[in-house]
Amino acid sequence: MSNPKSRGFFREAVALTSAVVRAMRITGLNLFRKPVTVHYPEKPRVYPDRYRGLLALTIDKETGEENCIGCRLCEFICPPAVIKVEMLKAEKRNYAKTFTLELYACEFCELCVQVCPTDAIVMTKSFDMATSDRRTMLLDKDRLHAIGLQYENSWGTGNRLRDMQAPPKKVAAPEAVEAPKAASAPAGGEA
Repeated sequence: MSNPKSRGFFREAVALTSAVVRAMRITGLNLFRKPVTVHYPEKPRVYPDRYRGLLALTIDKETGEENCIGCRLCEFICPPAVIKVEMLKAEKRNYAKTFTLELYACEFCELCVQVCPTDAIVMTKSFDMATSDRRTMLLDKDRLHAIGLQYENSWGTGNRLRDMQAPPKKVAAPEAVEAPKAASAPAGGEA
């Protein structure tokens, strides 16, 4: 009869050997494959259509004015409370006197983008904000506008996202629209 301890040792040795063989098999398969590493600064990365990165403020292309009206909805909905907005009232419309964003504490939840009525705050197709100093991650209105001009905006602006989340609009059937018109006409052409 064999010793129970030796059976346990044999099972462990078989399990270890099979694990090493499987790992070496994977290594052998990938040894001659082309690497998938993107050499980032030299070779720009292509982003998917729905990629959402840095936050930015937009400027109206027709008038050249900023789109932010200082309504503070983004400040109220922000879970980590990293957005601070101060409104400046003007005759024609309101503006954001100050707009600050603490990017180092932002969760990138996109709630501020979704509630913005004027699509003033958007997410861009960039993540390039690496720094060794946290103070540079405290963005003011001018830096947020510069980011918005520098990088392409993501597809998901507030109005588009709200339209996607709304229930689909009902389209009346053409027969149902014509039937009431015919029923309301007097019978026999009498007035």
